[in-house]
Amino acid sequence: HQRAVPVEAMSRTGITRALVLSDGRPGHFNQSIALCRLLGVAFEVVEVSFRSGLARAVSHLFDFFQLRSESLLRVGEFEGDCQLVVSAGSRTYYANKVLAAKLGARSVAVLAPRGYRWDYDCLVIPDYDAVKPLPQVVTTPVNLSYLDERLVAKRVAEFRERHPAGDKPAWGVLIGGDSGGSKMDAGKMVAALDRIEAMRTGEELWVTTSRRTPAEVETDLRGRPVDFLHLYSEEAYNPIPSFVQLCDRLFVTGDSTAMLSECVTAGSAAVDVLLVANKTEAKQHRFVRRLARPGAVTVFCEGDGLARAKVDLSEVATEVWERLAGEEHF
Repeated sequence: HQRAVPVEAMSRTGITRALVLSDGRPGHFNQSIALCRLLGVAFEVVEVSFRSGLARAVSHLFDFFQLRSESLLRVGEFEGDCQLVVSAGSRTYYANKVLAAKLGARSVAVLAPRGYRWDYDCLVIPDYDAVKPLPQVVTTPVNLSYLDERLVAKRVAEFRERHPAGDKPAWGVLIGGDSGGSKMDAGKMVAALDRIEAMRTGEELWVTTSRRTPAEVETDLRGRPVDFLHLYSEEAYNPIPSFVQLCDRLFVTGDSTAMLSECVTAGSAAVDVLLVANKTEAKQHRFVRRLARPGAVTVFCEGDGLARAKVDLSEVATEVWERLAGEEHF
């Protein structure tokens, strides 16, 4: 679902290499890497952090007065020949501006940089995040992701070593857990699993949990007739790319925009969203409802049809190049 990179746009900006700032959280820096791949630019990743909690607090004050001080930061080693700095996550947004100024590079913030001035060359923000209507903002329908076919093939091969291919189709269940403003209702999750099991007509059932999944949900799963079960509490393995590529149907808890984004931008599986939190956060509610409109997802038990439409992120690259070049159109 990705189209060719606009080569003319690249030549107009002079950008061929990016510096991706990492806060150590895959859910953040993987989106920055996905953007670089969508743009078609080479990149290297460098770890950044604040020297202390006080330094982080001071960064907001410095940013208000447009002061750029590397003394607040710890920055890993990097080659330095970069024309673009890309980052996601609150621990990276100030460093993005500092390093962009140092390198004479353009800056891109992924996700909404709450608490900092939005004076980046470009901001790439999911539209569920109630973004400000600024000319440098590019909105996306989902979190950024990129299908690296070679990496996916490797992940699928690794999965097949754990679970050899059979002759039955598979359903996958991707379970998140507690999020910032809500907790997973274990009773709702168990009821959803009961219903999924009852719906099966010969399909294999594959289930994976996450670091946020409540212990009582994992305990319940251990007693179920699941064909492939991965419990994150026992092993930090990620079978999600394989589930996305191999399953005919995916059931995904609604707490993780990252998991849902991966499921609706790759593969061919129908996607059902399990609303199993004790309360639905406004952001997640907007996200799920917006995906349901074009048929990218179905809210479990709310509809009869299967949602197989996939989200195309190719336009994001074109719009980002436009912002970086300071033009509305090429």
